[in-house]
Amino acid sequence: MRTNNSYAQFAVIFSLHKKRLITLNLVLTLMTSLGFAQDARQDSLNAVLPGDDFSKVATSIGQFLKLEYGAAGSAVGGAYTALAHGAVAMAWNPAGIAFSDGPDLYVSSTNLYAGISSNYLGLTLPVGGGNTLGIIAQYMSSGDMEVTTLDYPNGTGENFQVSGLAIGLAFTRMLTDRLSVGVTGKMIRETIYRETASTFAFDIGSNFDLGIYGMVLGMSIQNFGVGTRFDGPDLNQIVDINDDIQGNPELTSRLLTEEWPLPIVFRAGIRTDVIGGKSPWLPNPAHRLSILVDANDPFDAVLRGALGFEYGWNEMFFLRGGYKFNYEWAIQYDIYTTEYNNEYDTGEDYFDQNGNGVWDDNETFTDGLRVKTDEVNIGSWDSYYGSDKYSLRRFSMGMGIKYNLYGTKLLFDYSYSNYGIIGMVQQVSLGFGF
Repeated sequence: MRTNNSYAQFAVIFSLHKKRLITLNLVLTLMTSLGFAQDARQDSLNAVLPGDDFSKVATSIGQFLKLEYGAAGSAVGGAYTALAHGAVAMAWNPAGIAFSDGPDLYVSSTNLYAGISSNYLGLTLPVGGGNTLGIIAQYMSSGDMEVTTLDYPNGTGENFQVSGLAIGLAFTRMLTDRLSVGVTGKMIRETIYRETASTFAFDIGSNFDLGIYGMVLGMSIQNFGVGTRFDGPDLNQIVDINDDIQGNPELTSRLLTEEWPLPIVFRAGIRTDVIGGKSPWLPNPAHRLSILVDANDPFDAVLRGALGFEYGWNEMFFLRGGYKFNYEWAIQYDIYTTEYNNEYDTGEDYFDQNGNGVWDDNETFTDGLRVKTDEVNIGSWDSYYGSDKYSLRRFSMGMGIKYNLYGTKLLFDYSYSNYGIIGMVQQVSLGFGF
């Protein structure tokens, strides 16, 4: 009975990227091939009949890998693929760590919605010859949640957590003075109560200075790897292999859960310096204004976009802002009313008017025919709850300070993101350059 309860716990919990152009073409061809491989795998996993509606939401494991790690990237609305640099770049585009001047340490902490927290640690080390090594760690925790079962719907007095951990090594090389490519190999582990799922994946990225109009192109494919399934002690079940024979031993078997794919994400972004930086129009040594445009296409969601900016003064003080596109979905549903005629008509729906869930001679049922009277078609969840209430939805903003103290570069980043009905998210990040 204890085993069955444990399985019920898990079941309830689980129900929750001349020579320079050639090199660039090679990189783009590789990424395109991986993208086709993603589509082919997706088609094999998500076969549906013609005419059926299908949503990819909740069809992949390791959702914590898609979080916006680092306050700088979060502040520009996620439009960070072409701008990401330093140790935080491994969360967006591993090619970005090629721009580290020296050893770089970056840590970030975020309090998300519903008590969920996420943390990030990145460390990079240039090793000469245009090569850079990096270490990355990503961690997400749901916080304590109460264990409930079918027998104890109000709780057993025990708590559990859902957590995700990814640890990886990155390598980046400057192929030319304008093109860098990078790859990260990482071990991924997700835990729900006492059940775990582990697998291995790669991130591949490139960063290319186009040399025209101050534009930089960044591309990456994240979480490219094999799927995995949950396994653990709560999947053990006691089985009697033959009910007709008395005295035969009961055997312990283990349920085999379904395999889930990783949330592969393809990112492409463009950075344009309008003032300062690489700008050909308004060179300025003290001021820089970068405009950022990004698109990301996750395995388990629709194509999304982001528009952002970063202003830097003497590369010491930074102001950032961003806006997300297509992170919502339309609401469509029908409205019904129930017409009562107090007569018994075969084929019509009947409703338990007394609410006791029993159909017997002592209970009166009223005949109720459900009739569709209207339909709702709203563009987003925000408009459903009122655009005035969530007027800053999809907007992000933030600031950063970088200061050189006795040869050590200190970095502080802060971001504020409004997710509408989910709530607002604040992120704080610290960086150290040596």
